[in-house]
Amino acid sequence: MIVKLVEATKSNYGDSSVDLEEVYINTEQVVCVRPTGRPGLNLPEGLDQDTVFSKVFLDHGQNGLSITVVGPPALIESKINTAKRQLLKG
Repeated sequence: MIVKLVEATKSNYGDSSVDLEEVYINTEQVVCVRPTGRPGLNLPEGLDQDTVFSKVFLDHGQNGLSITVVGPPALIESKINTAKRQLLKG
């Protein structure tokens, strides 16, 4: 099942700002979710300094892939499990 999350990436402009973009991940590829610190010093509008970020580790063959997303691990886990439950009911 595919779930939509918001990824936080460092800006390409050489400063310490953060860009946000939607990312769709396959819930079957998620290996683990861990809390992480802020990816940059300057958060975009709409996010305050208390915003929590998580690192999602994805299975990608021999090379793993990790992305930083907006939200605490419990919220991310809830979205992943909700998507899996919908598939089973359907």
